[in-house]
Amino acid sequence: NITISGATLNGSVNANNSSTTVTFEYGATTSYGNTANASPNIITGTSITNVSANINALTAGQTYHFRIKAVNSTG
Repeated sequence: NITISGATLNGSVNANNSSTTVTFEYGATTSYGNTANASPNIITGTSITNVSANINALTAGQTYHFRIKAVNSTG
């Protein structure tokens, strides 16, 4: 889902049976620079969980990069 000034980021995460905090990093370069909490933000279990985040205040015509970040007690 992309609009003139926003987008929905989607990803999939396996928490590997550990409470895992999920965020997206995004920006105009691969240095990213911005973070958005995923929904759901904390996942558990051993199956793949689909997550997403709505971001806005983007510049039309600009290429953006994003990645999903999942952190738990083991890293």
